[in-house]
Amino acid sequence: MSATIRFSSLASNLASGVFGLRRRLPTRLPFGLAVGLFLTAALLLIPAGVVARADALDDARAQGAIGERFDGFAAVRDPGASPDIRKLVEDINAKRRKLYNDVSTKEGTTIDAVGRIYARQIVGIVPAGTWILNENGQWVRK
Repeated sequence: MSATIRFSSLASNLASGVFGLRRRLPTRLPFGLAVGLFLTAALLLIPAGVVARADALDDARAQGAIGERFDGFAAVRDPGASPDIRKLVEDINAKRRKLYNDVSTKEGTTIDAVGRIYARQIVGIVPAGTWILNENGQWVRK
């Protein structure tokens, strides 16, 4: 996978989906920066229902019921987690899987590669104390 990504692919997705714009931005940015900018822009445009879901995710992370995996997906940590927590993780992972698939298709790489890049971004923004599942199968706190 290239160290850069055409920012236009992320920006166009955001612009066409949120603003209804079709303008393409030709700027090339390092992939991590492009992802960071995309996530920041997306966070600023989140509808209220998604904010409630984000709050639920943050609360579940703070309680240790949910953690983040090395591959960019969320995971239920608590075997006794409620059906609501399990559904939350399912929904989040379905949305992440779609995003990773869309990006991987456009960039000519794998979902796994994209997920791992996003995982680094996610780990960078989650609060201290969040549980992270590493590649060795061990849960560690950020």
